[in-house]
Amino acid sequence: MKLRNVLILHKKSTFQLQALEHKEANFIKLLEQGHESVTRVKIAHAEHVATLEALEGELKRRGVQFKSLARAEFEHEDIAGIDLIIAVGGDGTFLDASHHVKTSPILGVNSSTSSSFGHFCLANKNTIVKVLDDIESDAIKPRPLVRLEISINGETKPDQVLNELLVSHSHPAAASRYFIGTNGKREEQRSSGVWVGTPAGSTGSLRSAGAKVLPITDQRFEYIVREACMRPNESWQLTAGILEQEQSLTIVSQMRTGAVFIDGQHIEYPLALGDKVIVRESKTPLFAYVQENVNDIFL
Repeated sequence: MKLRNVLILHKKSTFQLQALEHKEANFIKLLEQGHESVTRVKIAHAEHVATLEALEGELKRRGVQFKSLARAEFEHEDIAGIDLIIAVGGDGTFLDASHHVKTSPILGVNSSTSSSFGHFCLANKNTIVKVLDDIESDAIKPRPLVRLEISINGETKPDQVLNELLVSHSHPAAASRYFIGTNGKREEQRSSGVWVGTPAGSTGSLRSAGAKVLPITDQRFEYIVREACMRPNESWQLTAGILEQEQSLTIVSQMRTGAVFIDGQHIEYPLALGDKVIVRESKTPLFAYVQENVNDIFL
């Protein structure tokens, strides 16, 4: 694929936001004290800036037209005519970028390897030249990653889920009460909530809750109930499962103040008593440059 037009979506580092832009007094005080809670932020900021500069320099050298935007500045119309979207930051930046992408391929660049795991990031400052060479020579191709869609009371929401969603009470200390159903089975449960995730998201919160790690290119999705509150002699069947492409999961809220959280804390939909959530696979996967075996390290 010949790169002509590229959109760079990059994060703003914690140091940039707190120290340089907001000049947050407590943050600056902790920096001056060398407090352990902020010791890595200046290093991470320097790494991030160096990576972004290296990427932009390499695109200029190749004669590629590009626009570089902080992810908070992104508007949907910026994506027209784009050959490749490059998310520069970590997994959070990649996830945020994915919510704006329909068909354009996306590449993740880990801009601070000392502080970011970068599970979705195929490239970093030291490998970006090789990765761009491989993209332009078609030595590597973008892979389709399953995304999920949700409907609430019959209304399909616009946000595509790349990692996972959580259905729970809006307060983390409160019990989540709901009916859950799939494949002709239905039961009433109380727990800390229900995780529903993709293969791409199976290495994160779902794995921590005890779900199976799936290959990132798997075409199924899964769910797991976290911290099930079973009474003595009570037994549930729907505490975890892997669903095929054509299947769905239904959750009916028994909470006055429940919520659906998508890919973290930034996208949230409220749930009231009786609200019905249906989760199924989206018909628009995300095309991403990732290693096919990237999830294997968690097996």
